[in-house]
Amino acid sequence: MLGIDEAIDRLTAEDRTGWSGGAYSARLLEITAAEERLAAEKLRCAGEWDAALAWAEDGSLTAASWLSHHTSTTTQDARELVRTARLAQGNRTTAKALAAGDLSPAHVQVAARAARHVEDLYGEHEDAILDAARTLSPDDFRSVMAYWRSQAENLVGHEPAAARFTRRHLHVSQILDSMARIDGWVDAETGARFANALDALEPPDPVDGPEPPRSLGQRRADALAKLVAGGRSSRAEVAVVIDADTVQGRFPSDLTHARCELLGGDPIDPATAVRMACDAAITRVLMKGTSTVLDLGRATPVVSAAQRKALAIRDGGCVEPGCTAPPEWCDAHHKLHWILGGPTELSNLELRCRRHHVEAHHGNRGPPGAQR
Repeated sequence: MLGIDEAIDRLTAEDRTGWSGGAYSARLLEITAAEERLAAEKLRCAGEWDAALAWAEDGSLTAASWLSHHTSTTTQDARELVRTARLAQGNRTTAKALAAGDLSPAHVQVAARAARHVEDLYGEHEDAILDAARTLSPDDFRSVMAYWRSQAENLVGHEPAAARFTRRHLHVSQILDSMARIDGWVDAETGARFANALDALEPPDPVDGPEPPRSLGQRRADALAKLVAGGRSSRAEVAVVIDADTVQGRFPSDLTHARCELLGGDPIDPATAVRMACDAAITRVLMKGTSTVLDLGRATPVVSAAQRKALAIRDGGCVEPGCTAPPEWCDAHHKLHWILGGPTELSNLELRCRRHHVEAHHGNRGPPGAQR
């Protein structure tokens, strides 16, 4: 490591005053080439380290969690590094081509993404895949691997049922902008039942209704929200952590203490947090810094059970014109949010299904909590 550090120190101390454009280009290419060699060696080291289960020696549950804890790598990047390193570690021809510089770490990363859950098929087609990688840029190679992935999935469809079933998986990944990505494979029967259940919950919208009809994908997304919500008494809890400045629409004076996220660290936008707080159980937690809890309050429902019953009788379901969602699919929405001083009284409450509740909060251009 000392030799690497010394080389970096010499680079950072280099005086480039008066350099020509060509000199800058040459140095940039030199650094990029060295970076690729280091990245290739990092993959090799990570693959050997992972195969030896070295990450478990201090009690870590996964290789990715060890990396994100001990380095500045994000959790998502750590997972991708481990997945890429495992592909190279498990396929000797790929590892040799990477070490020889016949393909770049970017090529292996593209291949690892495409081979997710079909790694054994990658091994069967490794030679053809590497022949393409050697002649293509990473961008062009991505298109080739997208085609290979589709063919691999077709091969999976022709496998014996027992083999296909072992590939079942479902991933829920939090991404930016308060969205999550859901993808996976289930057996055909489960998939058909799931689609039928979603379509029964959200049938096609009328063409001449008050709002433009939703696409099939949008209707199924809305139906999934209903499905996981169930009745009010059976809803799963989703905890949100938000600091006092953000919840009141002020820019935090100290960004290191600013919080607006699902419990566990996945960020969400303030409008989503405020919408979730419209009809929730609120727990006050006073903190000193980021680690010391000064006071922990009791969870208190914003809208009482009696108020919810009264809303169900009065509104009969979602108040949006043309919407037929029944009360059990609805949130209690504050017309003027309680964060802005709106009272939690029937005159300031109305029932809105999740779709129209989101629209009520995200359809405005004012500060968090302002209602249209």
